[in-house]
Amino acid sequence: MCQRTVADLAVLGRFTPAEKALVMEMQQQLKALTSGRWLWVGGTDWIHQPENFSGAYNCTSQRIHDWRGFGLMMDLAMQGAGTGAVLEPQYIYQLPPITTRLEVQVVGQPGDVLPEQRLQETQIERQGQHVTIRVGDSRRGWVKAYQSLLELASEPVEGGVLTVTVDVGHVRPKGEVLKGFGGIANPALLPPLFPRVARILNKAVGRQLTPIECCLLIDEAAATIVAGNIRRSAGMRQFAAEDQEAACAKANLWQQDEQGNWRIDPERDALRMANHTRVFHRKPTRQECVESVRSQFYSGEGAIQWAGEAIARANCDLLNTPEKKAHFLALYNESREQARAYLRELLVARSCSEDRQAPC
Repeated sequence: MCQRTVADLAVLGRFTPAEKALVMEMQQQLKALTSGRWLWVGGTDWIHQPENFSGAYNCTSQRIHDWRGFGLMMDLAMQGAGTGAVLEPQYIYQLPPITTRLEVQVVGQPGDVLPEQRLQETQIERQGQHVTIRVGDSRRGWVKAYQSLLELASEPVEGGVLTVTVDVGHVRPKGEVLKGFGGIANPALLPPLFPRVARILNKAVGRQLTPIECCLLIDEAAATIVAGNIRRSAGMRQFAAEDQEAACAKANLWQQDEQGNWRIDPERDALRMANHTRVFHRKPTRQECVESVRSQFYSGEGAIQWAGEAIARANCDLLNTPEKKAHFLALYNESREQARAYLRELLVARSCSEDRQAPC
């Protein structure tokens, strides 16, 4: 394992022989290890394929503003990367409104089609008001089928209704080996994914999706993948600080009936796939911080983020003195545009100091 991971890391990082020897020594002595993701996929043929590069990352994050973002979230999760989705209004309200009701029927069972006859890519056929989706037996196949359903919901059609048949017969059955990635297939939750997604979309016909609905769509895909034995769900969803629906979305997920039996709300069950965070673009008050910590103490949820501090830490190479950081935070608290301009000024100044010959 050390030979595999360190040798590949040395190529990626362009290590000198001495640097490679030092990393090897530290890892063999268990004093310092490469990341957990790299211990798994470093040095394999799988990670050398460009479409799999994200599988080397423990965490990812993106702003959700189009349907491709949802597909990418599923693709990243299937590679084992943690998925972060920014679901603040200024991004998700760029999504097209839901215009079409989807009547989804799933046919077939994984494993119906012999291995040599299975489709690798998802096929989509459309005839009038009916669409057939044949799910391909690959990561790309699953992602395309899922994303295509989202896209269909925002395509206006005569009558406002589409019937969609989803054929899962080309997907490999539970127990088959996942070549190149490791583990075994378990598509148990793939067939019910499509009607569950359609149910969320159908509730939003005639309007845009809410942040929580976007979250549920991502989490339903995550729940499907977790069943596939890839890894536990590792997700983060970021909402606006003022989004009270998001703040309470995971409250009382478990409820007790009259007989004392506990059950989880099936409509919100998928929300367990990720942690929720509300993002403040102003410095939160002391009381807001106290309420957040108290909520996390009792339920594990209720996290908040002061975006200015997070951005300052991400730019510590530019904000390399207490005075610069304090000035940036003050600017951010008043105007994000002014804070952005200040970072640009610092970047230009650094570039000029590094190369005195460059025109400033």
